Amino acid sequence: MKKRIRLTVAIALIAIPFAVLSLLSMLLGNLLVLLHLRRASEKTVHFLLDILIFWILFCLGVRLHTEGKENIPVWGSKVCYIANHQSMMDIPVLYGAGMWCGLVAKQELFRIPVLHGLLKVLRCVAIDRGSLRASLKSILKGAEQISSGYPMGIFPEGTRSRTGEIAEMKAGAFKMATRVGALVVPVAMKNTRNAFEAIDSFRIVHVYVKIMKPIDSSTLSEEGLKTLHSDVENEIREAYASLPGPYARR
Repeated sequence: MKKRIRLTVAIALIAIPFAVLSLLSMLLGNLLVLLHLRRASEKTVHFLLDILIFWILFCLGVRLHTEGKENIPVWGSKVCYIANHQSMMDIPVLYGAGMWCGLVAKQELFRIPVLHGLLKVLRCVAIDRGSLRASLKSILKGAEQISSGYPMGIFPEGTRSRTGEIAEMKAGAFKMATRVGALVVPVAMKNTRNAFEAIDSFRIVHVYVKIMKPIDSSTLSEEGLKTLHSDVENEIREAYASLPGPYARR
């Protein structure tokens, strides 16, 4: 009952600001791109969505604790953020922690009105997880964006964990970074599920994020590239275990 009331109130408070700020971001972002002001477009979109992310976290009672912001590479670098995946809240938390990027997201999200346009202005890439060929095409598209200097992010587990346990990270997801010699930034997020899917009280929910030092995939040996996915997975697991807070409830 508490979950239903809290989510209903939060969604009611979020709905109108979400629609207004999303539409404004799309309008101004696309207009500035048409005027060949790509960086101004990115800054405008991120400024408007910073407000939206703050409001979403506030309405859901999330207090965000971020460690390692100094490890976020400068804008324009070839960057790929690799994070564990627990909740729908992972995306706003990722952005709230300062890691603005396009995301490889399931194609179903692109069918939702307004959200579709927002994902496009953020240069997210749709992926069909049911087709290996289509998935590879999406990974290559993400690699192209990284090569152009626009950061990308991906959740290599492929689906959200409902237990707090980090699943095996798929090696194929890392090709988006290694194909273009990008900086790979491991990110551990904890307690995001308890901020939305498993929320069960009116208390503040503490969410923890740890951003680790970038790994320059362009300098790795052939053996290093082969083990990159397991090395990053282990680093994220260790960081996750060190963060405060319980495992996510079902």
